[in-house]
Amino acid sequence: MLATPERQKPSVEPGAPTILVVDDSRINLKGVSRMLEGHFNVLTAESGPVALGIAAADPRPDLILLDVMMPEMDGYEVIQRLRASPVTRDIPVIFVTARVNDEDEQHGLSLGAADYITKPLRAAILLARVKSHLKLKQAQDELRTQNETLESRVMERTETLGAILDSADQLIAMITPDGALMAINRIGAEFFGSTPARLSGQNLFDLLPPEFGIRLADQIAEVLASGRSSEIDAANRGRIFHVTVYPVPGNPPRVVVYANDVTDKVAAEIELRREREQLAQSLAHQRELNRKLEDAQNQLLQSEKMASLGQLAAGVAHELNNPIGFVRSNVTTLEGYLTGIFEILRAYDDKAAAALPAPDAAELAALKKQKDFDFVHEDIFQLLSESKDGLTRVQDIVQNLKDFSRVGGAGWGWADLHACIDSTLNIIWNEIKYKCTVVKNYDPALPQVYCIASQLNQVFMNLLVNAAHAIPEKGEIVITTEHDATGTVRIHVSDNGVGIPEENFAHLFEPFFTTKPIGKGTGLGLSIAYGIIGKHHGTIDVASTVGKGTTFTVTLPVENTDDAAAAADAAAS
Repeated sequence: MLATPERQKPSVEPGAPTILVVDDSRINLKGVSRMLEGHFNVLTAESGPVALGIAAADPRPDLILLDVMMPEMDGYEVIQRLRASPVTRDIPVIFVTARVNDEDEQHGLSLGAADYITKPLRAAILLARVKSHLKLKQAQDELRTQNETLESRVMERTETLGAILDSADQLIAMITPDGALMAINRIGAEFFGSTPARLSGQNLFDLLPPEFGIRLADQIAEVLASGRSSEIDAANRGRIFHVTVYPVPGNPPRVVVYANDVTDKVAAEIELRREREQLAQSLAHQRELNRKLEDAQNQLLQSEKMASLGQLAAGVAHELNNPIGFVRSNVTTLEGYLTGIFEILRAYDDKAAAALPAPDAAELAALKKQKDFDFVHEDIFQLLSESKDGLTRVQDIVQNLKDFSRVGGAGWGWADLHACIDSTLNIIWNEIKYKCTVVKNYDPALPQVYCIASQLNQVFMNLLVNAAHAIPEKGEIVITTEHDATGTVRIHVSDNGVGIPEENFAHLFEPFFTTKPIGKGTGLGLSIAYGIIGKHHGTIDVASTVGKGTTFTVTLPVENTDDAAAAADAAAS
């Protein structure tokens, strides 16, 4: 007669593991249950069939303590049936028996038992064994869940990857070193007029023309030997393919082959290259035309500027020389007149002091004192002297204008560069005197230079004005000249202004390049200066440090006879 299971009420908190104790002895059942109560939910069964029913019902036990020797159905048959059912095959089973030998233990373990415990049982050992196998089961359950999740993800990603590969517009295949196709995408299979399933296992080299297959085999061997990807271009059926081979880590050795039809791309690149070459030729021609135009514009601007300066100097000289001449003459004559008048007045004073009555003499003396006659007598000649000095300065300015523009002598000739620099300074002095101190370090033995002096004046003016503009408030401009035994002179124009950023160096002498605000500069000064110095077979260099200042160095040969002869020939023709 089968005993009905005794389902005891849980004596622990909900969620505690459930243990099924199976024994045909009620005494043993009660003894084992007491050991487990307070730690686990305990279910009991007095026979194998009852145990099978409980194990398959909900809630399923987390572990089964199974007696081996039982009537009707022993423990070996019970565990076999538990393992045969997908519902109960993962429940760990611990055999509990009073006698066990190696053969019995080996037999039970081969049937799937997790452990053996011999009677009589001790609570500490029983609890330790049960807890250990419950932890092991929990870890196995978690591992099984993770494996199922990973398998699901792998399957999902495999399907996604397959869809991506099938949607690619290039051939993608995985092959072995000898060419056996392990996988190929839909586009690749259609290239061979087949399907991925039919091509699986076939040899890719057999599907390709010999010249293509041999190159691909060599490429694959190189990739496997080096462990690095490789790219080649190969032709097949009148089309050009760009083939890339990647090594796949692991065993067995294999590679992934990408083949992309680049026929249209290659044709487009050839056409684009041809159009670029034509465009480059057009641009080079256009740049040459622009360069010639810029040179012509620069020469025109320079000629116009120098002509304007010459006209200005001539006009100023013409308009001022005559007035200055007669004013100076008049002032000199006036000085003589006043000298005579004061001599007459002095004679009158002497006669009046003796002839006039005392009251009249005292009245005349009071009038002279009231009008400050003695001061006027002394100051009037100082005023006349200052006026003559002012007229002299005006004459010097006119002469400087003439020297700067070289009116009547604008061709090649020997010139004193110090005089050129001084005349240029006089011209621009009003612009720089309020913010700059000019220091001159002139070489006393500097030779004269064969040049076009008016053009060099233009260079010096541009360099000095730029130096003044580079000084924000107060600063210093240093002009240094020197020469050497090779027949070369150098003029250094230095300032302690803001300096020039390095990125602007490449553009300094380009026409219309300027860092000044709009309306403050045209960007032509240094360009014109560069052209003038080049015409004189010289060089112009720059060194600058941002925040410390800039130095322009003009280097000129002393002699320029070739240019002078060329200029004379041009003038004659």
